[in-house]
Parts: sequence; structure tokens; C-alpha cells
Amino acid sequence: MQSRYLQIADQMRSQIASGEYPLGSRIPAENELARQLGVSRPTVRQALDLLTREGRLVRIKGSGTFVAQPKLVHESTSFVTGYREESRKKNRTLHTKVICLETQRASEQVRNILNLHADETVTRLTRIRHLENMYDNAPVVYTTLYVPTKLFPEMPQLDFTNASFYDALDSRQLSVTHASRRLEIVMPPAEVAAGLGITPFEPTAYITSLGYTKDKIAVEYTESYYPASRSSFQIEINR
Repeated sequence: MQSRYLQIADQMRSQIASGEYPLGSRIPAENELARQLGVSRPTVRQALDLLTREGRLVRIKGSGTFVAQPKLVHESTSFVTGYREESRKKNRTLHTKVICLETQRASEQVRNILNLHADETVTRLTRIRHLENMYDNAPVVYTTLYVPTKLFPEMPQLDFTNASFYDALDSRQLSVTHASRRLEIVMPPAEVAAGLGITPFEPTAYITSLGYTKDKIAVEYTESYYPASRSSFQIEINR
């Protein structure tokens, strides 16, 4: 026989799906739920803990438990595609704020990753992206990319508020055909946390990506931060 807390969790999933508990609505307190359901408070707490781990509920200290918006599923870990193209395919409206677009001397780390000489420069592009009507229009990714100036010298003159970076590469025969990516869970730097509208103590999914052309030229290195509370990632594996 299914445990009582699992039965309660199933019931609440149905109530969330039906809209009885709409997105953002407050769930009754544990004592109230226990009274309504005729079970102990620890049993209710087990059910709420399970739904919180699933991302269906979020607990805010001092305020209560609320129905959470489902996490975004990002496909960038499975395919070589730009975030604008991914959003378009899912019929989402993407908005971009350009924080930085400038040519600068490459740091030692970036220089080593892109295999550049000590005196070479890169163009740095930092953007904050959000999706219309998702998470109250809160940012979903803070991303910085570096491109060798010698490969794309006119890049600082372009407007990447609406333009696709990958389309710009495609039009210059610099298409990314392969990318090597790494995902870690990290606490964000202060400026990233501020840009995402989260505290520096909220974990983020940190993805680094090195993109290559068909001729195996390293054309772009990217560092992206996704709030862990709003993000999940699709992984495709073929045998």
C-alpha cells in the first residue's frame, strides 16, 4: 500500500495541475493541511518536502510555501544552437540587455583557452537575457562570451540587443559546428548575482563553452550563469 505522504503528494500534484493551487499561490500551513487531511504534521511535511525537491513548491522563510513556476528546460547542453534560436523554437519571446561590448586584451585564462598570443585582443560581449512572462520577467541567464578580434574585427560595431550572435558568425563563414561544454554548480560572483536579481548565496548552473568551426578553429569562449532555482537541462546521449 502506498505511504500516506505519497498519497498526499499525488493529491497536491493534481491540485496544482488542475489550477486549484495556481502558480504563485500560497499553500495552507502544515497544521491546517494536517487538520484538513486528518494526518499528522510530520506526514504533511514529508509530502511538502517531496514536492519541494521536485520543484513544484518553493518555501520562503517567514512567508510560507508557494506553488513554484516549473523550471525552464534548456537544450544548450545537447545541441549547438544559440539561445535566441532555442527560444524561438519554443515560441518564447526573448529579451536581451547588453551589459558590455568592447575589445580588450585577453586575460591569461581566455588567451590559453582560445590559443592566442600574449599581445592578442578579444571582443567581450556580456548579456542578460529574460523570457517574456516567465518568472515575472526575471533574468534566466547571465552570459559573457569572448571572440578573437582577428576573426571578427567588426563585432563591436554590431547591436546584439536583437541580433543573434550565431547568425552573425554564420554570415561570416565562422559557424560553430562543434562545442565542448562543462557544467558546474557554483555560487555566482557578486556582479552576476546582481544582474540575475538573486543573492550571492543562491547557487547557479555555470556552463563554460568553447565553440569551434568546421576547420577546428576556436572562435568563441562563453561563460554562462543560470539560476539553479529556475533552470534544468536537457541531455541527449546517442549510442
